Amino acid sequence: MRGWGHLFATVSLLQRLKTETRPHHERTEAAVRLMEPGLTPGDYRRHLEALHGFYVPLEAALAARLEAAEPALRAHERWKVSLLEEDLRALGHDAASLARLPRCEQLPALPGVPEALGCFYVLEGSTLGGQLILRHLRRHFAGVPVGDFAFFRAYGEDVGPMWRAFGEALTHTAARAASGDFDTRVVKGAQDTFDAFGAWLTRETGHASVRP
Repeated sequence: MRGWGHLFATVSLLQRLKTETRPHHERTEAAVRLMEPGLTPGDYRRHLEALHGFYVPLEAALAARLEAAEPALRAHERWKVSLLEEDLRALGHDAASLARLPRCEQLPALPGVPEALGCFYVLEGSTLGGQLILRHLRRHFAGVPVGDFAFFRAYGEDVGPMWRAFGEALTHTAARAASGDFDTRVVKGAQDTFDAFGAWLTRETGHASVRP
């Protein structure tokens, strides 16, 4: 019976996250302009620079909250900054120029593990959803030297298994807490992350030259 209880808890929290973050997700998705038919290499680079400015400080904050507290997440296997830097180097950056890129200062508040887990839900979900963007970018930039899309390739063939492993780790943690307040804080962390992410992308890519 305990196994069934854990299963129901997993479905419940993941479904709640999906439902209660939907408007936040949709607003953030509107700021992602990588599927535009007029996307140029410069636009792509600008978007990656914006992602870099968000992920650098946010991954540091998440590492401080989660790496020791939640080893089952395998957080050290999920960091993306090095992949973004690989892509940006292919687009002309070097160590000095990467260090000068702006960093987001309006990060979501992560006062505890629940909020950090909600934040991580957003990042891992974007990796899963990024597979559609990856397929588009490969077609759109076929023959154009823009690098190998390391960030969007991320886990390669293991995208699905990594997402499922994250969901299981999240659920086990929530089941241990066995608290509605814990789940509510996870959802709030996800909502705040979507909002901060969308605001940053809009600010940093809003003037990108996407042409029809």
